[in-house]
Amino acid sequence: MRKPTPPAKPEPNQRNSSVGPRSVKRRIILEVLKGQISVPEACRKHGVTQGEFREWADEYHRVGVDALKVNKKGLEAEYRAEVKRLKSKIGELVMENEIRKEAMRPFSSVERTLNGSLLDDDGPKP
Repeated sequence: MRKPTPPAKPEPNQRNSSVGPRSVKRRIILEVLKGQISVPEACRKHGVTQGEFREWADEYHRVGVDALKVNKKGLEAEYRAEVKRLKSKIGELVMENEIRKEAMRPFSSVERTLNGSLLDDDGPKP
């Protein structure tokens, strides 16, 4: 008499299909994380082993951590765009300042004339 061969281990994406889609697994994990139910209770309720639950929880944690990682290329592109925007703003401000200086040039010569020749310490000259 021949012993039946054990079933092949399912692929990672097919694992625990008896529980249902990932959304169900996520809901079970969140219930445990929020303290609404204990791990043993959740496993009994949904017919899974604690080892299976731990695998789900580890995957859930790993995906969450990856989601929080900063996209360095995207961040670098944002920095470059910000630097470009600020350089443009600096250029605008420099141009505005030059225009103001140019506009004030006629008044500064009048002011120098008033301060230098017409007004002395003794008062205005006749």
